[in-house]
Amino acid sequence: MTDFEMLQQLLRDFLKPIITEALAEFTPQPAPVKERRFYTREEACRLLHIGTTTFYRLAKKGKIVILKIEGKTLIDADDLDEAIETRSVFRYQH
Repeated sequence: MTDFEMLQQLLRDFLKPIITEALAEFTPQPAPVKERRFYTREEACRLLHIGTTTFYRLAKKGKIVILKIEGKTLIDADDLDEAIETRSVFRYQH
């Protein structure tokens, strides 16, 4: 191996980790995909301390949004958690 080839190899060994790290740092990473969570009707009723009739009454008034998927009644967990935190859904509302 000539002196020139040894110098090339030495530079490759020295620069490769630096270039790899720089590329990793400046390459845009995709945003993590947030997985949607859902509550069943029973879980939502338990969280709100209400019965099924009151649950459907709140849905009819538009206080909570329900989704019917394959015969199951689901509520977006983030929506329900926000409704509870902002107190737009109360325990005893008629």
